[in-house]
Amino acid sequence: MSRFLQLISSDAERLKYELKRIGVDKYALKMAGKGKCLNIKVKDLVPAQANIIKQESLAAGMDAAVSRGTVGCDVGKTDLLLMGNVVQYQRLIERLKVQPYSLKLFAEELFKFLEKKKNKTLITPSGDLILDGPEIMGILNVTPDSFSDGGDYFLHTHYKRRIDQIKDAGVKIIDIGGESSRPGSIPVDAETEKERIAGAVEYALNSGLKVSVDTYKSEVAEEMLKKGADIINDISGLKFDSDMAKVCAEYGAAVCLMHTSDKPDKMQQRTDYANFLEDVKTYLFDSAEKALKAGIKEESIILDPGFGFGKKLNDNYLLLKYLDEFKSMGMPILIGVSRKSMINRVVDKQPGETALASKIAETIALSQGADIVRTHDIAEAREMVKIINEYRKADPDG
Repeated sequence: MSRFLQLISSDAERLKYELKRIGVDKYALKMAGKGKCLNIKVKDLVPAQANIIKQESLAAGMDAAVSRGTVGCDVGKTDLLLMGNVVQYQRLIERLKVQPYSLKLFAEELFKFLEKKKNKTLITPSGDLILDGPEIMGILNVTPDSFSDGGDYFLHTHYKRRIDQIKDAGVKIIDIGGESSRPGSIPVDAETEKERIAGAVEYALNSGLKVSVDTYKSEVAEEMLKKGADIINDISGLKFDSDMAKVCAEYGAAVCLMHTSDKPDKMQQRTDYANFLEDVKTYLFDSAEKALKAGIKEESIILDPGFGFGKKLNDNYLLLKYLDEFKSMGMPILIGVSRKSMINRVVDKQPGETALASKIAETIALSQGADIVRTHDIAEAREMVKIINEYRKADPDG
């Protein structure tokens, strides 16, 4: 141990603070950009492109990894992994602007990628929701068979009590579902789903809550959007019902697009992936593209990596560990881990006994960049958000 040597975080504000304490010139504060390494993967380059990018990366002081055989053009295509700091990326972009093989266009795309900020305003039919801190989405399952609270709120007196509880806690969003999506669950028809949730949706709207409807059926979505729902939470990412994107666009709805491997009754039979994290990102990217092409505003799109949907236990914790990678997509991130088997199996408790363990996982997700937490335990979530807000506000300059 040495009192002369200290490790300093790569956080930009932390670096600027130490640079100020050292007493550098104001111009030298830009050096903070050299302290944070960014790793960016580029897909499907031909060898000529990859070789130029690699050479220019080295010239910019950074590095790039390509497939073996790329130098000799022995491969048809290769992916490429760029590794460098912000200043080095700026140098690389300038160097690529004068290169052939469409690399000027690549440089422009790379610049936009680095500059893109996550949307902090969610546009919904009833008004914008400013995401300047974590938001809680309270769960209401009006079903007889949901994995945690199935049957608890099936009667109107019970769901009204739950809605009141969510509103009184100061939560702004409620997610109402009429069909269980637990692994192995059996689908219900649209009419049954509408009958189950109609009263709860109306009561929640009259209570002043923003209503999210958990459905992948366009018929159910349209009926609830007519009543005034703001968000359609589609576990398929618009892929189970070909009319869903069009319906959401027509009503100006916000959408939450989730990753899953298949419908709930089959999804746990499909848990093999070529590159798990990349496959989830690609699925969500395709869903977002579909939404945009249908006319849904980019500022109305939320992404959900789909904890527990077509994923093994290790997959779920990989998502949690590397959730910050999804921030680069530029859209708010919703996570739902509350009382799920990824929690229950680890702590060896029943779903209703995992409030503390669920909050620990949710806190990790928020520290990794999640914006909205879909959860059962509202009171505990409110305390969690207060802690996260203080954590995010902490400033080296005080």
